[in-house]
Amino acid sequence: MIYTITLNPALDHYLEVDDFRVDDANRVQAECLYAGGKGIDVSRAIRHLGGDSMALGFIGGHNGRVMVEMLKAEGVSTYFTPIEKETRRNLIVSAARGTQTIFNSRGPAVSADEWRCFLTHLRALELRGAYVVLGGSLPRGVPPDAYAQIVRLVQDRGARAILDADGPALKAGLQAKPFAIKPNVNELRRLTGRPLRTERDLLRAAEGLTRQGIAIVLVSRGRQGLLAVSRTERYRTIPPPVKVRSTIGAGDSTVAGFVFKHAGGKTLVECVRYATAAGTAATLESGTELCHLSGVQRLLPRVRISSLSH
Repeated sequence: MIYTITLNPALDHYLEVDDFRVDDANRVQAECLYAGGKGIDVSRAIRHLGGDSMALGFIGGHNGRVMVEMLKAEGVSTYFTPIEKETRRNLIVSAARGTQTIFNSRGPAVSADEWRCFLTHLRALELRGAYVVLGGSLPRGVPPDAYAQIVRLVQDRGARAILDADGPALKAGLQAKPFAIKPNVNELRRLTGRPLRTERDLLRAAEGLTRQGIAIVLVSRGRQGLLAVSRTERYRTIPPPVKVRSTIGAGDSTVAGFVFKHAGGKTLVECVRYATAAGTAATLESGTELCHLSGVQRLLPRVRISSLSH
């Protein structure tokens, strides 16, 4: 079973305009709503790939009810912990000239009782042999080491945790030694405090994390693909060139492709090839859409992968 955790989800309101003009009226050409947040995106992408998962986290108010109904319509199972405050709403404005402006709301505060309730919900799940994907920003009110607490809880019960976070939340989460992490280059730079200018620098940083107890480190590099490092293997993937419509959701689709295949018992090389195809497929979609199976299948044979010597 695959579970995803989004502690600070959002209802994403996507708008398309001809040109985004500051301090002026902007006529909207198209708009739509998406249930968003890293874990939720991974659950949605897994569904698009033909798999199943269960989305967990905090949900509240009208925005939260809308999100649950949208996920239900997509076939995503949910087991959210209700909170008193309203789930946040983000605004994404996409202009015809290719720019995207994103307004990320601060989000609700979570009470100590609501945090304890979430942990109780988590303990009630069958976690042995499961995969638990967690990531994104932390809402106000949860402990700074929230991800470390979750990783320890699920891995002590036999699950594998995949963490996709940034800054202090990532650094704290690493103390619990999750099974895998997926930083992008900038996130890895912030984590290590080093410039990491070359591929060799990135590989050394990833290897350092595996020596600290992280089984797999996936470094996403946008158009340059992925670097995948385990204790015994190192790979570089190169995606095929595509016309990018939006990069929103590409990282979450990458995680979805990886965990979907790893949970299916595939080798690391197969998992990272599929993850690269899934992340690239997401860039073919508009707005905050995620990868679709047809796009992944079309791109997969064109993903180049090479083993890197230690």
